[in-house]
Amino acid sequence: MKKRWICLLTALTLAVGMCIAEPLAGTAAPLEADDNGFVRGSCSLTIHPEDPSKDEADSFGEDLTSADVVVDLYQIARAVKTPGYDTYHYETLPGYDLDIPGNAEVGNEDDLKKMAGEWEELAQKAAGIALDEQKPGTPVQGSGAAAGTKVSDLDAGLYLLVARGSKMTALADYKMEITQKDPDTQEETTTIATIANSDRYTYAFLPQLVSIPSKPADADGVINTANPGDWLFDMTVNLKPERLPRYGSLEIIKTLSEYETMGGVQESATFVFEVTGMLDGESVYSNVESITFTAAGQERVTLDRIPAMAEVTVKEVYSGSSYELTVPGDRTATIAAETIVSVEFENEYDGRRTNGHGIKNQFVYDEERGTWEWYSSPAQDAPGNQGEPRPVERNEE
Repeated sequence: MKKRWICLLTALTLAVGMCIAEPLAGTAAPLEADDNGFVRGSCSLTIHPEDPSKDEADSFGEDLTSADVVVDLYQIARAVKTPGYDTYHYETLPGYDLDIPGNAEVGNEDDLKKMAGEWEELAQKAAGIALDEQKPGTPVQGSGAAAGTKVSDLDAGLYLLVARGSKMTALADYKMEITQKDPDTQEETTTIATIANSDRYTYAFLPQLVSIPSKPADADGVINTANPGDWLFDMTVNLKPERLPRYGSLEIIKTLSEYETMGGVQESATFVFEVTGMLDGESVYSNVESITFTAAGQERVTLDRIPAMAEVTVKEVYSGSSYELTVPGDRTATIAAETIVSVEFENEYDGRRTNGHGIKNQFVYDEERGTWEWYSSPAQDAPGNQGEPRPVERNEE
């Protein structure tokens, strides 16, 4: 499974500010404390999978909607009214032994980046606790509702937002851990991300922390409980997912009902297939594959990394020198993500004796050596030939 997420690493590390908060309502009254010292008042959060005001050209739109994103909220800390001041500090809840950064002065862009990095690191630590497979945290009441739904009656405090697909109920389905190596220090770090899938794409989200109630951002874009302005008890959050294509596989199944022999000697028979894939009116896949028989029976070949939802057409362009299709015509299929779809062909011997055979040549670029390697099937005894191609590694779900 790790290999499937190599590209995801780059996409996520380039993302900045994966969630933003916007005020819906405010009150000019100062904070009040209840009998236990916690900030009094009921809060709410409305969380969108992306900014609904985005231009259509920049929006993931209906496809993201079809991913059925839901958001789980984990309360990390309660908001405690600071005596003598119109602000609050945090008291972490049991299980979340975290060092929460306090208010800090932001003098320049470097200070802002440092503070953002501290909160991103804290979000990762909180996610590691809440999404622990051995002892997972419990989301607050109202979690798991469709993105865009208002979650009300929340206590003031610090919350972890975890977005996922609605049908992904097991942590193993939506939690991904991605290992990154720093090019300078060579130190490895692990980043937690969660996903939701549409038929065609995977949407990846970084867990984020949101504090309520809050204050409007200052001139530097910093949200700080010491900022001037009204307290915001009702807030909306717009997530910023990264989108990655999904892929599926095509299996060509070939049946040879009879086999040509010449004086009792069996000669190999090769069948060649041309495969094309179209998506949104554009060609997204093109390949030529072959299957070789040395006896009657059934053989198959699988083609990987075809874009999900592509409409593929498989044409048998060479049916062996003395064989013909029992059912003429091309075969078509729609590729499904992380699934193998199949098309079938059957040929029969037409009575002619032609001694036809074929050899499949495959050229693979070796990134480590910086050279092209030549493989053939059946393997040819020729200079430069590497013999049979190496089998393709598959990720088991």
